[in-house]
Amino acid sequence: MILLVMLLTVMPTQHIQSSTDNNMQVNLLTDVFSKPKFDAVTQQEVISFAKRFIGVPYRYGATSPSQGFDCSGYVYYVFKNFDIDLPRSSSAIGQAGKEVDLDHAKAGDIILFTGTNPAKRSIGHVGIVLSNDPSKELHFIHASSGKAQAVTQTLLAGTYKRRFMKVIRVL
Repeated sequence: MILLVMLLTVMPTQHIQSSTDNNMQVNLLTDVFSKPKFDAVTQQEVISFAKRFIGVPYRYGATSPSQGFDCSGYVYYVFKNFDIDLPRSSSAIGQAGKEVDLDHAKAGDIILFTGTNPAKRSIGHVGIVLSNDPSKELHFIHASSGKAQAVTQTLLAGTYKRRFMKVIRVL
């Protein structure tokens, strides 16, 4: 019995088989006790949580609602709430997840842009897709250092369309 308890604490997400004295097999599934990870998170949960911070001021280098957010700090904070670890910089976030076509982007995906100079084709801004209805333009939420100077919802049009780099999926 002590050995079995030790195995359960050492290997909490493994399927363990042990035999009793009368050679009956006892199956123990220990992953019942493990904390659910991001595969259980829905797109709507991410979006609902992300929208809570609309209006929080933009602040370079900040990663919390009390201090403000920069773009990558905001995305980092939202996904961290669901135990999804992302890098802290927008360029590094661009290396995470699986790339998806813009036409197939959906709520909860991460959208990446150039910095403020669209001629420099390297990732410098990041947000979260809110919706991508084929009859409408894609909408995303982000911490903007531009006119809004806060977390805001934006249509993928104009300057942002020119600055678009890619969409990645981490959910």
